[in-house]
Amino acid sequence: MARSTKAEVLRRVGEIFPLVCDCLTLREIRAYVERKTAWGGAVSDSTLKYYTKLAREQLKEAARFDRAEEIGAAKRRLERIIARSAAKGELQIELSANKQLTELLGLAAPTRSEVTHSGALSLDERKRALVDEITKEVLADVLAEADAITQGTAQDDQS
Repeated sequence: MARSTKAEVLRRVGEIFPLVCDCLTLREIRAYVERKTAWGGAVSDSTLKYYTKLAREQLKEAARFDRAEEIGAAKRRLERIIARSAAKGELQIELSANKQLTELLGLAAPTRSEVTHSGALSLDERKRALVDEITKEVLADVLAEADAITQGTAQDDQS
């Protein structure tokens, strides 16, 4: 059998590319090419592995992208959708596209609330102050009761 040209190899890789994208195993790809292509029965497993390797390299290449370019393209698409839906009076579509555009541009990013400190007492200091205040009130009540008891005892002695 004659050696395949580069163009033929690329064509074959193009045929199995969707199968590689769908994560089919080599055995499943083999079964597909044998049933559906004229060249499937003529290639060895090592050649088929080479084709899948080339397809995976194409996948890696497709995964690379220019972020600024992609954001720009998405922005333009959304702006066109907004303009078309506004012209047609399709408010729901316009609002949805506008929301997506806002999210794409990061305009709807959640704002972080800052906890401010007034410079007053810290929690530990506030806790101590409350304990002192309660202690003073309880002590005042106990002393008042003690005075009442002692005055009641003094009145009993006088009678």
